[in-house]
Amino acid sequence: MARAESDPAQPVHLLCDTLIAVMKQGAQLGFQGRENKLRPVIDSVYDMDAVTQNTLGLAAKKLSPEETSQLADAYSHFSVATYADQFRAWDGERFEIDAPRAQANGTMLVPSWIIGKDGSRTAIDYVMHESNGGWRIIDVLFQGSVSQVAVRRSEFVPLFRQSGVGALIAVLDGKSQALEKK
Repeated sequence: MARAESDPAQPVHLLCDTLIAVMKQGAQLGFQGRENKLRPVIDSVYDMDAVTQNTLGLAAKKLSPEETSQLADAYSHFSVATYADQFRAWDGERFEIDAPRAQANGTMLVPSWIIGKDGSRTAIDYVMHESNGGWRIIDVLFQGSVSQVAVRRSEFVPLFRQSGVGALIAVLDGKSQALEKK
């Protein structure tokens, strides 16, 4: 794989800038509008194939390439819907992004914080890896330790093992639809 030339924090800046813009327009955009603004950015800053494989762990090896693609698409849709739901209105928040730090296995950690207008700080760190000559997000750590991938693994792997990939895709689609109808 060619060495990425870009700054590992660049995708995080793009995501955070987009989130602020979407929150500032949240009411006018509505849920669908927020989804439409977020989808291309999330698709470009996340490596959803890697996120999907990391979420399923060894179970991902049981999937065909077509199943992996379908599951990554459903997971991406769910992720976009989750962002559109969680970042619906702006109340003076801002993001701070710190310098990337090298991690194991060639990944980088990009520390960031969402700062409330009252000065409260919530750590949201992004685990990045090189993909197609650039850096992309493969995990998000809430408060420095709660891995989004690990949380989703605890939800998704038992369902996958019990009912298969079709059932997991159906659950993800159902969760996305439920967020859209809120």
